[in-house]
Amino acid sequence: MSGKEKEKSGMRPTASRQHLFLAEQRKLHTRYAWLVPAGFLALLLLWTLASARNFDDMDRATGYQYFLYSMSLMNSIFMPVMLAVVASRLCDMEISGNTLKLLYTLERPGRFYDIKYLFEMKYLIVFSAGETLGLILLGKVMGFTERIRPDMFAEHFIAMTAVGAVILSIQHVLSLVSDNQILPLIVGIAGGFLGLFSMFFPAAVNRLVLWGYFGIFSVAEVDWQRTTDEATYLSYQPLPAGSFIGFLAAGVVIYLIGKWIFLRKEV
Repeated sequence: MSGKEKEKSGMRPTASRQHLFLAEQRKLHTRYAWLVPAGFLALLLLWTLASARNFDDMDRATGYQYFLYSMSLMNSIFMPVMLAVVASRLCDMEISGNTLKLLYTLERPGRFYDIKYLFEMKYLIVFSAGETLGLILLGKVMGFTERIRPDMFAEHFIAMTAVGAVILSIQHVLSLVSDNQILPLIVGIAGGFLGLFSMFFPAAVNRLVLWGYFGIFSVAEVDWQRTTDEATYLSYQPLPAGSFIGFLAAGVVIYLIGKWIFLRKEV
C-alpha cells in the first residue's frame, strides 16, 4: 500500500525501528548525554580507589569482595540520580519542544515510548559494564591477591543492570509525563537516599523499597557478627534466583503500568 493510500485509509505511516534509533542518535549528537554516565562512573571508581588506599595485605586478600559490596551501596545512592539525569536529558527535547504531537503523526505513541526507553538502556548497560570492568582493573592496580571470580562479577553486572532498568522505567515515565524535569530529578535523589537508609530497615520492610535492591542483590556481604574495629569479614553470596526472577516480573509490571500512564497523556 502506498503512502497516499495509507493516508486515505486513515493508517498512520510508521518508521522502522532502525530509523527511530538513528533519529534518537542524531537528536543527541550535540547534547553529549554520554558525559552523564561517564562522569558518575569516574566519581564512583575514584571514590572506591580512595577508600582502599590504606589496604594492608589482609585487606588485599579480600579486596574484590570489599569492592563489590561497597559498590552496591554506592550504586543505591548514585545510580538513581544518574538514571534520573539520563532520562531527563533524553526526554526533555520532546517535552520542552512540545513535539510529541508532531512525532505521533509519524509513529505510534507506544512504540515511541519503547524505543526511547531502549535508547536510555544503552547508557545503563555501558555504565554497568564500565563499573564491573573498572573494579577488576582497580584491583589489579591495588595489587589484590584475591582470585578473581568471573561468576561473581557477571552476577554483579546482571543484578545492577536489572535493578537499574526497573528504576529507569520509573524515571522514564516521569520524564515523559512531567512538564518540568525538576520532579523526576527530585524522585531520583530521594530514591537514592531512601535506598541507602532502607538497608538499616528490617528485611521485610527493606524488600518493599525498590531502590534498596542494589544492596539486597549485592553479591558480597559483611558478617557483622564477626566484624570488629580491626577486621571486616566478607563473603560472596550468589544471586538469589527466586527473588531475582520475582523482581524482574515486578519490573515488567511496573514498566507496563508506566507505559499505560504515558499513553493516557493528552498532547
